[in-house]
Amino acid sequence: MPLLAALVLVQLAVVAWLAFDTPRNGWLWYSGGDATEYWSSQWAVAHGMIPPAFLGWGLPIFYAWIPLVTGVSMLQGIPVVVLLHTLVLGPLILVVVWALADELYGRVYAWSVAAVWSIAPLLAVWSLSPRFTPRFEESVLAPHWAGLTDMADFPSLAAVLVTAWLTVRAARNGRLGSAIGAGIAGGVMIGIKPSNGYFVLAVAALLIAWKRRYVALGWAVGVAPAVLTLAIWKARGLGHIPVLTGYAPQHLAVAAGAPLAASVSRYVPFDWHHLSVEWRQLREVFWDMRFLQFVLIASALGALRRSPRIGVFLITWFVAYCVLKGMSDQADVTTTSYFRLTLPGLAALVFLLPAIAFLWPGTRRQREVADPETTAVGWRTPVAALAAVVALVPLVVVLVESPAPSQPLRIARYLPAGTEAPISAKLLPQVERDGKSVRLTWPDVESPGGSRVFYGVIRTREGDGCTVPVEGARECFLNGPITMFTFGPSASDRPGRGRFTYRVVAVADNRTNTQSLDMMLVGPAVSVRV
Repeated sequence: MPLLAALVLVQLAVVAWLAFDTPRNGWLWYSGGDATEYWSSQWAVAHGMIPPAFLGWGLPIFYAWIPLVTGVSMLQGIPVVVLLHTLVLGPLILVVVWALADELYGRVYAWSVAAVWSIAPLLAVWSLSPRFTPRFEESVLAPHWAGLTDMADFPSLAAVLVTAWLTVRAARNGRLGSAIGAGIAGGVMIGIKPSNGYFVLAVAALLIAWKRRYVALGWAVGVAPAVLTLAIWKARGLGHIPVLTGYAPQHLAVAAGAPLAASVSRYVPFDWHHLSVEWRQLREVFWDMRFLQFVLIASALGALRRSPRIGVFLITWFVAYCVLKGMSDQADVTTTSYFRLTLPGLAALVFLLPAIAFLWPGTRRQREVADPETTAVGWRTPVAALAAVVALVPLVVVLVESPAPSQPLRIARYLPAGTEAPISAKLLPQVERDGKSVRLTWPDVESPGGSRVFYGVIRTREGDGCTVPVEGARECFLNGPITMFTFGPSASDRPGRGRFTYRVVAVADNRTNTQSLDMMLVGPAVSVRV
């Protein structure tokens, strides 16, 4: 469709604006160091290992091909990730947004939603305080809305939208096969980011409103393999399933021997006080809170007036993320973490905003036509075969691959920053001793995208500086300080007398920080006596 193609071009122009208007270092945009964890997990799966499963299984499995094609360092793979997100996944998301909106309220509404979606970053920047927008663009819009980083938020948004579209179609046509397909998409959504379990509340509200028992059963059947995959992934990668054990949220607790775990309250927080604090914080950065309150209420009423069933679905979708998940103590407006955590709920807001037009006098209630439920599946179609592959391949991967071994350690985590990188001989330093001085030299890390790389040196007196978790996949926890930073592939040190171990780490971030802690690669340890 020409109009949809034009909106895709508008969206690409907005992404280009964000890409060049926010701080970057070559192909590196802001990730807060979290992208290093995703890359390390992808690299581990690509090499037949289950990593420490702090993350969901989605990106590590679906993006495992990228390290195989590009190389061991995230600097080599990040251009592929960014191009995949912006040129493939971004336009696909806009098409799905249009298709979902068409399924909800019809063709005219679909065009209005697609138009709002394509310029949503501009609307967000216009509505926020000028002193807040640079941080918002750098920390939220560029990496998470535009997908300019190797993190799960952007693919997670795509998975939520696909799941919503397939679920609404299944609710309307009543087919068990469609419901199973929607459940499989929901499983991928949860596998990419387990916190997307909040969207299940919106699914339940929709199916209850439409009284679809067989569709609900089919959805549960479809999502089951992904939930089983997640349980095995966590059990093998961490040694336990966090939701079933005690609460110890810090990675440092693992290094000390305590399990990394979480109680149910961490996943389903009910902290109204914290939400009220966030509301006050939003008042400081949003230009008119009364207007925002009016728009939210009016949009919700418009959606309900046009179709109570669809209105309940959209409102539940928004509330599940922006209210319930927004109560998390990790969410904060001033640091922009609230917007990242509730991003799928903000997508629901894009669908709600045009519904305010349904309050116009004379607008009729939508005639809701639903086909009778059927147990027909259609197992022999190409779509069914693709759905089976998507559902079962991740399960096979987590069953076949083994947790990362302790000999040799293949992944390192720098505990003070929570960043992670593969351990590679490509960063093995050569050591020369001259009296009381030690000189280290190592190869330069390849950076095809032109990102500037710096180097840090970790020196320890005993052992190799690693602490290894007592259960699950093994990795090297590095807790010692980085004693030296250098621009080039060499460093000199006068450590005193004794035996010392040195390890070189390559670091880089979007602001070209000479003392960044975002690890791109970690070298093996070398020992020297002075």
